[in-house]
Amino acid sequence: MRLALYGLLLAVGLTFVPGPSVANAQDAPAPAQAAAAVSAEVIVLHATNDGSGIDPKIGKMAELGKPPFSSYNSYKLLDRSKMSIDKASPTKIKLPNDGVLMVSLKDVINPKKKDEQKRYVIGASIQKPGGNSFLPLLEVNAKAGETFFVAGQSHKGGILVIGIKVNP
Repeated sequence: MRLALYGLLLAVGLTFVPGPSVANAQDAPAPAQAAAAVSAEVIVLHATNDGSGIDPKIGKMAELGKPPFSSYNSYKLLDRSKMSIDKASPTKIKLPNDGVLMVSLKDVINPKKKDEQKRYVIGASIQKPGGNSFLPLLEVNAKAGETFFVAGQSHKGGILVIGIKVNP
C-alpha cells in the first residue's frame, strides 16, 4: 500500500513560515541576532509493511504510532547524522534512493514572551537523482528539540521518512 505523503510535515508545535506577502508585520516575532550555525540531527528511516516492527536503534518516537505514520508497521533506521547547519550554504546528505537532502538555517527568532522558546527557521529541500525536485523548498519554524518529518519518497517497497531536529 503506497500512501500519498508527498512532503508530509508533522510535529507538535511546528508552524509553516509564511512568505513576506502573507505575514502581518504586527504579529511577527522579532528576529534574533543572526546565528552563524546550529547543531541538528537528521534521521533517515525506511517505512514498510513487512511486519518486522520498529528498529530498536530508532528509540522512542511516539509519532510513528500515530497517523499517517501508523499506516506502516515497520521502521528501519538507515542513517543518523549529527551536523552543523548554517545560513552560508545548505548541508547536503545523500539519501538511500540517491536523492539529496539539503538543510539550511534560514533565521533565528527570539521569543516575544518570557515563557516562550527561541525558534529556528529551517529550510529543507530534496532533489531526486538527475536534478528534479521532490520537495523544492520547505521552511519550518521549530523549537529546539522538536523533530519535524518529511516523508513520501518511494524506496524498496516502502517510503523514506526523514526526521530533522535542531539541537542548539
